[in-house]
Amino acid sequence: MKGNKPTTLWARTPLQVLGSILLIILSSLIRPGGSSMLGALQTLLLGLGILGCCMAVWRFAKGGGGKRKGDQ
Repeated sequence: MKGNKPTTLWARTPLQVLGSILLIILSSLIRPGGSSMLGALQTLLLGLGILGCCMAVWRFAKGGGGKRKGDQ
């Protein structure tokens, strides 16, 4: 049923935010120290973390406009 979609949305969004925050924290722990590969990895992890947070916010904002279970 379509009524179950908001439940999965509410369950997935916090997990996506948590994963994104962990990626951002992990990227801040990497010290490139002159290595271009570590610098690229740090940039990639930071970009994925920011992108994940933006997608979670977009999903949260977009999810509020759906029909409710009692509405017809």
